[in-house]
Amino acid sequence: MAQYLSSLFLPKHDNRLVEVDAEQHIYRNKIAEHELIKGPKVPECSENDRTIGHIWRYITDTNADKPGFGERELLEMHVEEKPATDGSGKTKKWYTPELSDTYKWITYGEARKWSDSVTAYLLEKGIQPGDSILLYAKTSQWWMITAMACFAAGIIVTTAYDSMPADDVLHVLKETGSKVVLTEISLIGTFEKVLKGSPEGQVQIVLYSGKEIENKKQLEQFLSSVPKGISVDHVKEVMSEGHTSSKLASSEPSTNDLAMIMYTSGSTGNPKGVEMTHGNMVAAQSAGDFLARDIVADDEHYYIAFLPLAHVLEFLLEFMFINLTVPIGYASIRTLMEDGVVGKDGQGKGKGDLSALRPTIMCGVPAVWERIRKGIESKVAKQNPILQTIFNVAINVKWQLLKFFGKNNVITDIFNKTIFAPIRAVTGGRLQYGVTGGAPVSFETHRFVNTTLCQLLEGYGLTECCGLGAVTLPWMGATTTGTIGYPSPSIEFRFVDVEDAGYKASEGVGEIWLRGPSLLKGYHKRPDVNKESLTDDGWFKTGDVGKINPDGTISITDRIKNLVKLSHGEYIAIESLESKYRNCQEIKSICIVAENGKDFILAVVEPSSSNADKDQLLKALQKTARDAGCSRVETIHDIFLSNEDWSKNGYMTTSGKLKRNVIKDAYKDDIKKAYGQK
Repeated sequence: MAQYLSSLFLPKHDNRLVEVDAEQHIYRNKIAEHELIKGPKVPECSENDRTIGHIWRYITDTNADKPGFGERELLEMHVEEKPATDGSGKTKKWYTPELSDTYKWITYGEARKWSDSVTAYLLEKGIQPGDSILLYAKTSQWWMITAMACFAAGIIVTTAYDSMPADDVLHVLKETGSKVVLTEISLIGTFEKVLKGSPEGQVQIVLYSGKEIENKKQLEQFLSSVPKGISVDHVKEVMSEGHTSSKLASSEPSTNDLAMIMYTSGSTGNPKGVEMTHGNMVAAQSAGDFLARDIVADDEHYYIAFLPLAHVLEFLLEFMFINLTVPIGYASIRTLMEDGVVGKDGQGKGKGDLSALRPTIMCGVPAVWERIRKGIESKVAKQNPILQTIFNVAINVKWQLLKFFGKNNVITDIFNKTIFAPIRAVTGGRLQYGVTGGAPVSFETHRFVNTTLCQLLEGYGLTECCGLGAVTLPWMGATTTGTIGYPSPSIEFRFVDVEDAGYKASEGVGEIWLRGPSLLKGYHKRPDVNKESLTDDGWFKTGDVGKINPDGTISITDRIKNLVKLSHGEYIAIESLESKYRNCQEIKSICIVAENGKDFILAVVEPSSSNADKDQLLKALQKTARDAGCSRVETIHDIFLSNEDWSKNGYMTTSGKLKRNVIKDAYKDDIKKAYGQK
């Protein structure tokens, strides 16, 4: 009995943070105390062949018969006329897909044949190592396999978000001089504008994916208007044609060659291109592999991929799972749930991607997890008071059990199989781990996901460090929140004083600088940004403020540029504060407005309902602040309502970050009036 009880407890985790330079306040993960990880244990890589292509070849050769990539077949695109939501009285066409109920899988061996065919096709058409391909397409197996084909030949992969406006995509195309573009039928209208604005003769090859039924008329128009001299082919046909080339062996890149130029979505100005070498990406992937291999070894796992592959977090995770041979099932944010899919022959609702795949691992930015929490809570609120009480009590009781035992066990499993079973069924019923990153996730959302759905692991990673700076792991405990865990073993952290705010590195708080083999090569054609962000001895200034917790984990408290000193002398950490306010059920998005020397803070808010009452909403936000333990100066004094969809009206970047300057400029007159300015 004693042995059984002891198995329920998770021993208190060891401090994995090591200070390797006390004078400069440099810290590493304990496992990399003497040397940072540069490459994987498997496959073995020499100093010059730590490349993405080397790993791809090894995995596809040694696991040729294993399922690697899966997708659902698009059977039909159904069109329905509905009233527009802008109040104009006009109608709008709504397109809803009908998809196969199950995923169709290809093996690693098949994926390798496809990638080799694309590589040979590009080389035989005159594309050289060092040339660039622009991947302007949604997340899919076609995106990833095309990328692997290019990595193998030393062709530089450049990324653009599929939600980017044409002007931004054109900027990326021109700045990188990309000769090849991968796009898709659903984006062909926007890409046509991009191609018309591109320098004459620059684009030589256009590959596209998708089915004609997605936008047949637009595709036909595009194909008929493509300038002479540009080859246009469907990427699936190129893959299936089995092209071969004698040039492949001589085109292989080396460790220090440029692999990717990944463009950040940019909250101000044009997108910036982050240059990453093969060595950079392999170092980050190898560190992630080291941390995750034991996690995925104990069960049969499936990863659901729906975040943009143009985002470094999604690309890194998929690269890791390829090396760990975890099958990747592709999905879209729109079709995750059944309400985004039409049933057979256009009748009723179809099966969502989550139900079809039943993944064990899922990654989402905080907005995704917060949307899941609020969606479930809104449904619970419609139940009778007794069921609501049972649900809320169950969350509190299970959370206390997790805190007591440190991990899920036979007791907490009872909650999972009874009260929380309907909730877990929404994501397929097998979800074990969630990953969140890109911005702070609120404590309430973290607690909710951990108790009702799965263990949520929080990471910290910028494009500049290939997506992995630090991460929490399951062994740290099921109630670990408010921290990014320990540094990646491929990177080291340095804490630097922030004098204006009184932060001292000697006290374990300050601006975080990063250095290591997974750090970017530099910004593409931006010497001004390189000079501003990179030091002569290799440190990247993140602009993030962090602190070391008593257990050695690190927490991000805010960004330097978002620290505002009010008239009382107190600093307001805007991003951290916004994560607390996002717990309010009555809002979708919030942008806090704070100015140095003022007495109070304001906010621009996207309410959950277009009929929201300003005064009632302000009271709800102020109550949220009190419940979160916010001080008086952290409590919003007044708000301005914005009933537009922030994800579509230019208030957010394509990766979901607020464009603060745009929002503040839109409400500048209201802000001046609230602060008593003329």
